[in-house]
Amino acid sequence: MAQRILVATDGSEHAMKAVQKALEFAEKEGAEVTIMSVAYYAKDFFDEMPLNIQTKLEDQARSALDRAKALFDEKNIPVKTHMEAGLVPANNILRFAQEQKFDLIILGSTGISGFMRTLIGSTAAKVVAQAPCSVLVVR
Repeated sequence: MAQRILVATDGSEHAMKAVQKALEFAEKEGAEVTIMSVAYYAKDFFDEMPLNIQTKLEDQARSALDRAKALFDEKNIPVKTHMEAGLVPANNILRFAQEQKFDLIILGSTGISGFMRTLIGSTAAKVVAQAPCSVLVVR
């Protein structure tokens, strides 16, 4: 049975390296890959947030998924995509990985930087600490 891999992306350079690694597993070992992106859900955090901010955050997550999926499409390798919104992306990744019983989670060592990273903490560190399966962190 093929290994089931969840790769998380926010579109950053390290996240795209993680997507590339998942693609290699799919090519060489026939792994079943699902690409996940979590749109940062800011509505709960900012009381007076302009409405278009949430739309922009969702568009960024969708764009990250599209760019990652395109790498698989170029090689005619099947891939699933999954998008969610959440205040702490690591929590979404961990829950989805457990629900879907993935064998491996692949993610970049760093993603969003600056103020947003301070708010959400290190997604990679939390996923590594609490994952229900093996985790590969790509630098």
